[in-house]
Amino acid sequence: MRRRATAAALAVGALVRAALAAALVALAVPAPAWGRLDSLPCPATPVRLVVMGDSLADGLWGAMVRAFLRCATVEVLRLTTVSDGLARTAPEDWLARYAPPADPAATRDLVIVQVGANDITSIRRGTRREVFGTAGWTELYRDRARALAEGLAAAGAARVFWFGLPVVGPARLEPDYRTISALQAEGAAAGGATFVDVHRLTMFGAEGFTMNAEVDGVPRQLRAADQVHFTDLGYDLVAAAIRDELARALAPRRPAGAPGVVLQ
Repeated sequence: MRRRATAAALAVGALVRAALAAALVALAVPAPAWGRLDSLPCPATPVRLVVMGDSLADGLWGAMVRAFLRCATVEVLRLTTVSDGLARTAPEDWLARYAPPADPAATRDLVIVQVGANDITSIRRGTRREVFGTAGWTELYRDRARALAEGLAAAGAARVFWFGLPVVGPARLEPDYRTISALQAEGAAAGGATFVDVHRLTMFGAEGFTMNAEVDGVPRQLRAADQVHFTDLGYDLVAAAIRDELARALAPRRPAGAPGVVLQ
């Protein structure tokens, strides 16, 4: 009995040591050193950053709040719903939640969209359901992404940044998430949005999913325990994927026909 207990203890110890070794390898991977959003200058004219989507988007909303809390000219709006998506909710219903600025000439809207984590499910079309992965579902989902991107632009959004799905730990989700992101990329581009593919970026310098990475030389945890969502720091790094594009979008506008004249 004692020998069996000792063997079991040794086996557990070996598993723990292996897990610690794997964690140390992950921690040794340096995350890419891209710029942070909080280093951007505050815009001279009012801007609304509207974040729309599911719980992943909710994390991006938090990142935007942290980055622009110092800016009196930036308002960050939260249009996120946990467990929602494009399969469960039609684009017109998402659009109904969006209220453009009262004076679009004075205030620009930059919209950030991230959905899809809950979209491995059927879509209702009239009295029938399109099953995930079928040709009918694929066509309908792509059309929904296009309609949402087009609708946001038509409603007054100056720019729409559409984030794809990140790399995730659960292997069963990865192929379907990649399919969803590819359809979103097609639909978003057709609707005039800027698609942001964060799959590779969210490996944080590793060759696959990692919970941790070195940030500024310090080992940090970047993913939440569910291996789908992120820590606050992880979301800050994901949001920084649009830093350069966002800097251009926040820059003072030039009136049409008057090059060199900047609106302040």
